[in-house]
Amino acid sequence: MAGTVHRDTRTITSELVMRVDELRRAEAQFARRLSAVRAPNDTDREAMRFIAEAPDDAPATPGGLAAHLSVSTAAVTSILRRLQDRGQVIVAPHPADARSKVLRPSLRDLNSPADDLTQRIESIASEFTPDQADVVTRFLRRLTEEISELP
Repeated sequence: MAGTVHRDTRTITSELVMRVDELRRAEAQFARRLSAVRAPNDTDREAMRFIAEAPDDAPATPGGLAAHLSVSTAAVTSILRRLQDRGQVIVAPHPADARSKVLRPSLRDLNSPADDLTQRIESIASEFTPDQADVVTRFLRRLTEEISELP
C-alpha cells in the first residue's frame, strides 16, 4: 500500500511539472503575441499598478518608479512615454517641487476594466473552493520563490 501512495505522489508530481511546462510555453507564446500587437508588457503593467496604488498624498514619481522596477531613469522615461502614448498615465509637475514630476493614472485607465487575461484568471479562480485556492496559491507562491532565486 505504501508503494501505491508513493507512485501516486510521483504521478501527481509529474503531472504538475508537465502542466507548469505547458504554462511556461503558453505564457511565452502569449508574450510574443502581445509584443507583436504592441500591447502593454509586464513592465508596463507593473508600472501602472505602482502608479495606480500610490496614495493621493504621496503620488508616484519617476524616481520612485525606477527604484520599484529596478531600472534606470532612462528606462523609466521610455516606459512613461509608452504609457502616455496609450493614454494610461498623466505626468504632471510635482506640487511641492517644481524640479520633479508626479505620475497619476488617467481617468480612462482608472475606469477601464481589467485586461482580458486578468478577467480570465479571476473567472478560473472563482471555480475553486477557498481551500483549493489556498493550495494552488501556496504552490504558485513556492514556484515563484524558486524561480526568483535562480541565477
